[in-house]
Amino acid sequence: MLQPLDLGFTTLRNRVLMGSMHTGLEDRQKNFPRLAAYFAERARGEVGLMVTGGFAPNIEGWLFPFASKLTTHGEARAHRQITDAVHAEG
Repeated sequence: MLQPLDLGFTTLRNRVLMGSMHTGLEDRQKNFPRLAAYFAERARGEVGLMVTGGFAPNIEGWLFPFASKLTTHGEARAHRQITDAVHAEG
């Protein structure tokens, strides 16, 4: 479980996976710093791969009107706070 895993295009530090889940923090734009801290903490705990949840890939996937989604460049830029925080932890 704790050995690196070579996927061919990238190598994971281990085989520990954190699956997608909705934390409730995704529902407000102002929560991106909290989400970034949440996922960075798990990266410090050496989770090898994390799948974020609570973000709809399109309007049809919305949990409710105006819920978080990841469909535009602007939304992707905001989400980048999370990926940058995780990558900063290794």
